Amino acid sequence: MKNTCDVEKGLQTVITIQRNLDIITAFLLLTGQVTVVRLIVEPGGFALSVGGPLTGIGRLEGKSGNKTLSLLLDVGDILLAILLLSDQTNVSGIFLGPGRFSFNITGPIFGVPKHEPTLPDLEKVFTQFRWIVSEHFDIEPETIIY
Repeated sequence: MKNTCDVEKGLQTVITIQRNLDIITAFLLLTGQVTVVRLIVEPGGFALSVGGPLTGIGRLEGKSGNKTLSLLLDVGDILLAILLLSDQTNVSGIFLGPGRFSFNITGPIFGVPKHEPTLPDLEKVFTQFRWIVSEHFDIEPETIIY
C-alpha cells in the first residue's frame, strides 16, 4: 500500500514543476524569446502554441515588417503572460516537431477545463513495463529490476 504522505509529496512536486513552467513561459513571452505561433482548436475551446528561436521556430513578426502587426503580436504575448502569471491559463503540453518544439497554453478562459495534476499508479506501470519487455525481448520478468 502506498504511503499517503509520499503520494502527496510527489503530487506537490508535480504541481510546483508545472507552476514553474508557467512562470518561465511567461518570462519568455515578456522578453520576446517566444511568441504565439499557432492556434489549436480543441473540442469546446482552443489552445495557443508559443515558440521562437529558442525552440527552433522563427519568431513571428508583422508581414513585410509591418510595425502595427508586430505591436499587436507583442500585446498578445503580454496578455498571455499575464494570464499565465495569474494562473488563468497553464502550459498544457509540448508539441514536438523535427528540429523544433513549442509550448501549448490553454485554460478555462479559452474554454478548456483546467487539468489537475495526478500521479500514475507506479506499481501498475512497472508491472506493465516488465510484461512488455519480457514479451517482446524474451527476457525473464524476474530479471527486470525497477
